[in-house]
Amino acid sequence: MKKIKRVILPNKGRVIVISDIHGELNLFIKLLHKVNFSSEHHLFINGDLCEKGGNSKGTVRYIMELTKRNPNVHVTEGNCDTVIEDLLEENPKLMNYIRSRKHSILKEWLDEVGFELKEDTAVQEVKEILTRHFPHEIQWLMELPTAIETDDYIFVHAGLADREDWRETDRIAAITMPAFLEKSHRSGKYVIVGHWPVVNYSSDIPSNNPVVREDKKIISIDGGNVIKSTGQLNAFIIHRTKNGDSFSQTYTDHHLTCEVVKGYISDPIMLGSISYPNYELIPLQPSEHFTLCKQVGTDELLYVKNEYILESEKGTYSTKTDLSCAQISVDIGDIISVVDSSCSGYDLIKKNGEEGWVPKDVLPVKQRDSVSVV
Repeated sequence: MKKIKRVILPNKGRVIVISDIHGELNLFIKLLHKVNFSSEHHLFINGDLCEKGGNSKGTVRYIMELTKRNPNVHVTEGNCDTVIEDLLEENPKLMNYIRSRKHSILKEWLDEVGFELKEDTAVQEVKEILTRHFPHEIQWLMELPTAIETDDYIFVHAGLADREDWRETDRIAAITMPAFLEKSHRSGKYVIVGHWPVVNYSSDIPSNNPVVREDKKIISIDGGNVIKSTGQLNAFIIHRTKNGDSFSQTYTDHHLTCEVVKGYISDPIMLGSISYPNYELIPLQPSEHFTLCKQVGTDELLYVKNEYILESEKGTYSTKTDLSCAQISVDIGDIISVVDSSCSGYDLIKKNGEEGWVPKDVLPVKQRDSVSVV
């Protein structure tokens, strides 16, 4: 890595870390308000500002302005942000990317200047238009550091190589490395990453909350915002005091919320989840609402909601999306997010970042038929 920024943190105060905003500007602003962000705090935005969400250009401009007004705001590059590099290098594959993506900062910029893509539009023409109209945004994105180092922490989008000098990590690996929490490093400091949704690490109950591994000195914070239907935008907060650092977290998402009207204790056999790439199933024992299935590739036995089981023309079975196979306990008065209320018998909810199924009478009647992700 060549682009490494050094930051000195005070030994007292709050450090707020957010990653993988993916163009969701409203969620980002809402999250800043929720954590009461002010100029006294240090804010680290750990890559993937743009792509996938609905307002990439607004997100980039907002964060650019934040960094201009506040020297305590620091930003690293993510793999999605390097779409600008593909533009400047005139990558011919970029045209298919722009045309096939529902949301991209490049398409948003083209729309802003009123340029309509044609079948024969070349990447060189797009580059000429965008570099002429958006030179400041492009330069700012290109100059983002790959990693930021402090005395106690390293902020990098995806991970570090397990080598004596972490600075020798290949730049592309640093922003694209999968499942860093399952790897190791030798930096001697906490490495804080996004990139890989933390729900992929879940076992018993799917959780979108940041994961701290003290033994590995790795903190993974990507809540799957935009990438997962149940995802959230996480804020990981470091509380620095003279007695040492402590951690807390919070999040925002797009799901409707409601208050639980009836308590429920989950069935202990209803645990586990399905996540990429292990979607293929072998149904074993059907019942009214859930079917006991064996997950191909892991041989895990999971109770899968019937509405999520798909049969192919070849007679094989799978789910089309990541899915909780767990039930979740709730108490009267709990505030939960409603993920899917379209299925029979049970609703899929999220409580404190964890996903699970509850009987329909747990939620108010007005919430029972409002949300579907199937």
